[in-house]
Amino acid sequence: MDLNLTHPRATRNTARRPLIASIAAVAIAAAPLLALAPAAPSIAATGASVNLDLTGQWQFTLGDDLAWADPAFDDSAWSAVTVPEVGGGREFDDYDGYAWYRLSFDLPTDAAGTNLVASMGFMDDVDEVYLNGTRINGSGSLPPDAKSQWFEQRLYPVPADLPVFGGSNTLAVRLYDMTGGGGWYQGPVGLYSKDALRQEVLGISGPLADPASTGWVQDLLAAQAGALASGDIDAYLATLSDDYVHDGRDLARREDELRQWLAQSGSLTLTDASVEIVESSDGRLVVDTNRTISGMRDGQPYDFQPTTQEFLTLNRDTRTEQGNHSRFFRDYVESTVEDARREYITYLPPSYFTQPDREFPVIYLLHGFNGGSREWEPRDFGTKLDELYTTGGLAESIVIMPDAESLWYVDNDGGTPWRTMFTTEMIPQVDEQYRTLASREYRGLSGVSMGGFGAYSLGLAYPDLFSSMASHMGALNLAPAQVGVTSPGGPQGQSASPLTVVAGMSTEALSRYDYFFDACEFDDYAFDNAARSLDTLLTGKGVTHTYALYPEGRHNDACWVPRIADSFGMHSDHVRAAGLVENNGPDPVTEPEPTPGATAPAVIPPSPTATPSASPAAPSSATPTAATTKSRSGDLAATGVDPSGTIGAVLALVAAGAVLLVIGRRRSLKRY
Repeated sequence: MDLNLTHPRATRNTARRPLIASIAAVAIAAAPLLALAPAAPSIAATGASVNLDLTGQWQFTLGDDLAWADPAFDDSAWSAVTVPEVGGGREFDDYDGYAWYRLSFDLPTDAAGTNLVASMGFMDDVDEVYLNGTRINGSGSLPPDAKSQWFEQRLYPVPADLPVFGGSNTLAVRLYDMTGGGGWYQGPVGLYSKDALRQEVLGISGPLADPASTGWVQDLLAAQAGALASGDIDAYLATLSDDYVHDGRDLARREDELRQWLAQSGSLTLTDASVEIVESSDGRLVVDTNRTISGMRDGQPYDFQPTTQEFLTLNRDTRTEQGNHSRFFRDYVESTVEDARREYITYLPPSYFTQPDREFPVIYLLHGFNGGSREWEPRDFGTKLDELYTTGGLAESIVIMPDAESLWYVDNDGGTPWRTMFTTEMIPQVDEQYRTLASREYRGLSGVSMGGFGAYSLGLAYPDLFSSMASHMGALNLAPAQVGVTSPGGPQGQSASPLTVVAGMSTEALSRYDYFFDACEFDDYAFDNAARSLDTLLTGKGVTHTYALYPEGRHNDACWVPRIADSFGMHSDHVRAAGLVENNGPDPVTEPEPTPGATAPAVIPPSPTATPSASPAAPSSATPTAATTKSRSGDLAATGVDPSGTIGAVLALVAAGAVLLVIGRRRSLKRY
């Protein structure tokens, strides 16, 4: 788990994550999906609507045996547990490793032919799901190269030949817990037909389109597939409207992308599977499709666009695809230095489409240890950022959330050159593809835990790229080598801790930045002492900074999520002081309402009986606030997570051995 979490083996009644982020995030999170249809669109079978709630009692055991996926296996000797278990399962309090869940259920005969999706909610850390003995999907990576996907909502399409309609079915879930607590901690859990999934899980409602609309939409999808198969990119572009924007791709970017893929492959295959054409409740015509674009790369089959559940918005008048105009979506860099695709989440501010000539500052938001770019989706960060820039009154900014795994935001010796990729590929691509103010004065960094280290380490190392830095409960006293992450170049090539870097810099050099950092008094890794030390260093050098030590709270989301208005407020004050001209576009244009499944947030809060209690944290009324910073938001939903046991132990030893400057507890945000 992420370092944004409670201490290993700490109390298990910690708040985890909100149920669902936004329709955009959840719709994207449905990947990977099936890609078994031919290039021509396959319209979904018209079986009965299925809405089968599978929460409740499942059979459970620790251990691992693939024979347990067999529906004939007798699990009567196993324990009964409740699925999901809010806050994680107590079975994992003192256990790391494999466990299995099993449930048998019937499907109605009249549902035969219905395309089903298994909604498995959220699991900590890795899973594989089997239906009637066949693996249908999984998230994360199992040992020996284990990688957690605790933040990923599991939406797994069910192969059409697996369900038994009119008879018994068995779901078996193989779960691997890496460190700390674990378990099946959040729903929704059930089997849904696509219409029920749209309404119950994704928040999209509306009937299927009439036959006439269905006919021309089928023709449009077939035309797109045919254009790519024949290599006619111009013919494909002719199916897109003049104002097309889909997940950050306007016409020009879409054209460049397709031509690059075609040059590598020679031909492209576009597959639309399980298509349903919906008259959405907001009056739009939306295509719900599992779309893949595949071809050849370096002589091998390759998915240029891996199978993803897409919601395509169509223009009825021009009979073209209009795009979802999403403001919160996944993007990626085709990195040459990594020789891999590196993902990042993009957030575009409220005025991005309504003021098409306006340029915006950029904030890079960095996640914690054992996390990833997708963890911002279940936290509903698109909605939280909208609040900051509308009711909160902050300066609208583009926010980029890179995926850095647990690489500590440095180049890894013998492994991933993350920092080189970030500075030489990702930042230039963001400036090229989005309307950014591409100078250091308007480029900032924010980070949480390991990301706090990343924000300060990157910012201080690249003064020509960044000018403001924010850290929430950051690992400011750590160097990556202390936790086993080394960089090329030997001892001289290693990244020092931010405290060490600041100690060696002059007041003049440090004064080129604006700073925010905070921590909670009872941080499980003593990062509150790292914050105290940085405050002492900057104060001693006469460097202005914003600092908060909250009198209660631990190392979890409850410590920092309610305070994002303060860190983003620092960035806002900084760019305004640098001369930001706001509303600098022409008269605003009218932007259509976002497509369902794209921008519009749809948060489904947990019921009061399902809401876990949070770790000890200061109540909102006790939250310190800077005299220079307006209070911009109320309490935001807090979630807790569990840290890595091994890494936690290392960090605890490092923190315990550090020279700590313990001074009187500060109960207010201070501006120096």
